Amino acid sequence: MIQALLFDLDGTLLDSRDAVIDAVAHAAEKYAPGHFSREELLARFGESFDDFLAAVAEAAGLPDKKEVLDYYFAYVRENHGKHVKLFPFVREGLAKLQAAGYELAIVTNKQREFAVAGLELAGIDHLFSSVVTVDDVTQGKPSAEPVQKALAEMNKRPDQALMIGDSRYDVLAAVGAQVASVVLEWYGQEEWSYAVPDYRFADFQSFVTEMLAVKIQGGS
Repeated sequence: MIQALLFDLDGTLLDSRDAVIDAVAHAAEKYAPGHFSREELLARFGESFDDFLAAVAEAAGLPDKKEVLDYYFAYVRENHGKHVKLFPFVREGLAKLQAAGYELAIVTNKQREFAVAGLELAGIDHLFSSVVTVDDVTQGKPSAEPVQKALAEMNKRPDQALMIGDSRYDVLAAVGAQVASVVLEWYGQEEWSYAVPDYRFADFQSFVTEMLAVKIQGGS
């Protein structure tokens, strides 16, 4: 019986892909102009920012990523409002899932400052019993560590949870933690050549409808 739903944030609950790509592109173009195409940035969406910004620093010939990180943080703080647009039915759907008895968590590669601010601005922070960010683990997704940390905080077994995301990083983290994975295809269907998700939904409403039906049926 599924009891816990672990959600990615950007591209899953928040329609923030373009805003995130713009922010990383801004930092990349300042420090490593012409080195990263927008197509490459899109392909890396969902990756740990620390890992990506370290790659930018390396391309720029900087000794470490701190300068790039500081520049990126400053840009995001100035433009944070663009990152907090919920996908349709997310607020209502999360409330329905919680009311049905599911325990909800966030598992994101976003920094805690921006993850918590985004949840508060979107008015959904009160719905989650656990929020695991890249700042809370030694390795972000695709490592299983963030998923495992959320499970530990919620006192749930892997077979009692689903990991819901939008990218291969979410699926790989779920596989590593032995948790079933769900992909929301907000940005269109993707061809999965490896780490295939267990379930795929076109939008949040169809996912919520299925999970509520599962509760009514008393199945998993």
